[in-house]
Amino acid sequence: MTLQDWRSSGKTLSWREFSIFYQDSATGDTAALSKPVLLMVHGFPTSSFDFEPVWSALAERYRLLAFDMLGYGCSDKPVDWQYSIFQQADIAEALMASHGLRQATLLTHDVGDTVGQELLARHNEGRLSFEIQQLVLLNGGLFPETHRPLLIQRLLLSPLGPLLSRFTSKAKFRESLRNVCSAELKEQDIDDAWAQMTFNNGNRRFHQLIRYMQERRDNRSRWVGALQQSKCPLAVVDGVEDPISGGHMVDRFEELVPGHPTVRLVGLGHYPHLENPKRFLDAVLSVLR
Repeated sequence: MTLQDWRSSGKTLSWREFSIFYQDSATGDTAALSKPVLLMVHGFPTSSFDFEPVWSALAERYRLLAFDMLGYGCSDKPVDWQYSIFQQADIAEALMASHGLRQATLLTHDVGDTVGQELLARHNEGRLSFEIQQLVLLNGGLFPETHRPLLIQRLLLSPLGPLLSRFTSKAKFRESLRNVCSAELKEQDIDDAWAQMTFNNGNRRFHQLIRYMQERRDNRSRWVGALQQSKCPLAVVDGVEDPISGGHMVDRFEELVPGHPTVRLVGLGHYPHLENPKRFLDAVLSVLR
């Protein structure tokens, strides 16, 4: 699907006073209703459209749900709002509940990993509204001590953040993305990501959304502990050339959370599902139960 097709075929969930955009592969396909659910959570600063290159292939096996988190993509982007990982996890629960779904496998990326960790913490505590059957984590800051943010990310979290959000350019975004991805990333993917980020002035919310990096540090014990105490199977699929959360993150995962499968995608970076959808798909299917 093109980005326009994705937008026009999606649905919306009402959460509090906000509209949350999502895609459901069961739309117009009643056969999908009987398939196991795969809930997909995207990363910063993009949107659920990141999963479009592997959508059709995964939909052959799963009922897919993917939403744009609050502040991202086609979802509302409130100005005076304290964006939080906890709220994004609440939205994931609300989306599942709205369809009466009680079980799901999670596929998460980047900040979506942290949302997945919070959902896993609730699952471990016995208070999540649905059962997590498996959590598959892609490139992301699972451990604050191994997360290596770009300079622009650190500056967005600083007092300069509001100014940088206002004047971030597509050229600077392209440069940043090229620095963390392999040469296999297509220009069209960059164009689509920028279109989603700037939709309804979403780029002006970057300095608010980036606060998840501080949340990770503040809640390290809870979210790392969720992985170590997991009551469901875990797996990691990682583009190891990623300077932010590549091979060094996988090393730390294997050290702190041993006994779970990991797949290292050599030659790929931070967005393996965009850079090489075929290799990524093979890797994910190899670990999905």
